[in-house]
Amino acid sequence: MTLDGRHIVPAEGVSAYGAAMAALAESAREEESPALVKSTSSGGVTWFTVTEAGVVAAVQAPKDTDAGNQAPPATEQAPAAPSPTAEPARRKSAPTSAPAPQAAPEDASEPLPTRRRPTAADYASTVAEPTPSPAREGWQGVVNTLTGGAFRVKPGDAELGSRRDRARVQRGISGHKTIVFVNLKGGAAKTTCTYIVGATFGRVRGGNVLAWDNNENQGTLGDLSMAASHDHTARDLLQNIERFAIPSNMPELTNYVRPQGENRFHVLASQNKASNQEVIDGNDFVQLHAMLRQAYHVILVDTGNASTASTWQAAVEIADEIVLVALNKRDSTKKLAATVDILVAQGLGDKLSRGVLLLSEAAALNKSKDPEQFRKAEANRAEALEHFGHYVREIVQIPYDGGLSDGLEVVFEELQPATQRAYLAATASIVDGL
Repeated sequence: MTLDGRHIVPAEGVSAYGAAMAALAESAREEESPALVKSTSSGGVTWFTVTEAGVVAAVQAPKDTDAGNQAPPATEQAPAAPSPTAEPARRKSAPTSAPAPQAAPEDASEPLPTRRRPTAADYASTVAEPTPSPAREGWQGVVNTLTGGAFRVKPGDAELGSRRDRARVQRGISGHKTIVFVNLKGGAAKTTCTYIVGATFGRVRGGNVLAWDNNENQGTLGDLSMAASHDHTARDLLQNIERFAIPSNMPELTNYVRPQGENRFHVLASQNKASNQEVIDGNDFVQLHAMLRQAYHVILVDTGNASTASTWQAAVEIADEIVLVALNKRDSTKKLAATVDILVAQGLGDKLSRGVLLLSEAAALNKSKDPEQFRKAEANRAEALEHFGHYVREIVQIPYDGGLSDGLEVVFEELQPATQRAYLAATASIVDGL
């Protein structure tokens, strides 16, 4: 096939027609004007234009192919497919008269593109979102309750936000996921965050959720959890792990984990009350994790305070998502910054970027009564948001809750409403990263 004296060879899998159209469209772009083409076939001579977008239109044959500056006006008749000897003739103007155009042969090698037809998915996507159900929270919920639903007041923005967060927590998760909570400083609220996120998962999502105390020393997750009929720990489970190679024995896990009632998740402690058992090491953690992931859809791991501990190393390597945890105190956020540097140095920066930071207030400060402490807290929070914002996907701020300061069993119902809402938002953000 020749075009303007150039020999054009179609690429493999491309027809002569397709190659010609591509070359003509390129020529039109170069000239900034439609390419005028003369096509000779057994049916006669046909003239048509090709725009830079590849649109073809039949035109009248010009009286003088050397005259004028514009391409002839298009007609509604389709052209014939170009022959290998198509001769382009670019013009800037149109002729005044010409013979009637030749009809296109029916055996054109390739049809012109047609408009895309909508699919069933397109049709379904046009359905309007359902109207929110009447409010159940806030003053709107009170009105609906007192009137027996006669008024059907719509939910406010806060309740709509909570509903959206609940939907995010409840969305489908592909396969098993492990989430670790880290800060190399003790007393940074890692254990508290692990427990309440587990409770939020269980209450909102349900399913098989485990919170695992993986502290290399004496972890306290068991202290925050509801007691069980046994005092077994991860060490006891490891000693009997062979039994769970048989799937039918999985229900026996209840003899090693601690069900958390209405919170609907389980806790695996690292220490018994007497703290007289050895903790597991990294190899033990990997072995236990391989078995537990068969029983639990989501595992939350509360880590210890030593990045050199094999259990810590194993947990961050296995994790699908890393959750940073800190109190809004200078010593807590400073240690967390060092933790982040270690994670990045170990090549976990990409994994960290999919995670979140839970920043909890360390005290209830009053600006008028504690101006200096209030100022320090404000400054530290701003610095933390700026610094860690470079490393994680989202930062969720958790308000101070006096009921969590004694280190005793967490009672979800006694948490402040603002605390529950913050942890719902935190759990939703964590699910987003999975």
